[in-house]
Amino acid sequence: MNHRVAIVGGGFGGLYAAKGLARAPVDVTLVDRRNFHLFQPLLYQVATGGLSPANIAAPLRAVLKRQRNTRVLLAEAIDIDLAQRQVRLSDGEIGYDTLIVATGARHHYFGHPEWESQIP
Repeated sequence: MNHRVAIVGGGFGGLYAAKGLARAPVDVTLVDRRNFHLFQPLLYQVATGGLSPANIAAPLRAVLKRQRNTRVLLAEAIDIDLAQRQVRLSDGEIGYDTLIVATGARHHYFGHPEWESQIP
């Protein structure tokens, strides 16, 4: 049995980690609650009509389709059991030998917390 690597998060960090393990003798499981990666640095161009949303979003499975050692799960991680080495998901659990948590960061609204409530 290969070493199991669980990656929670399909953003820049999670995808970079998964792609870095492409040729490693490991079994990679990437878990994200969305089935796509959103390239947020270009989000403003979608908002202003310069780009189509399809130009800045890519399905996670499509990004990693050539990696035979990687599977992508659409699920939400709700807990991590460090003692049992398991990530509890909204619909099950996965075991791991190495865990990478790449869930991203929070937004900063420059002293305007009311702006957060305007985001869908």
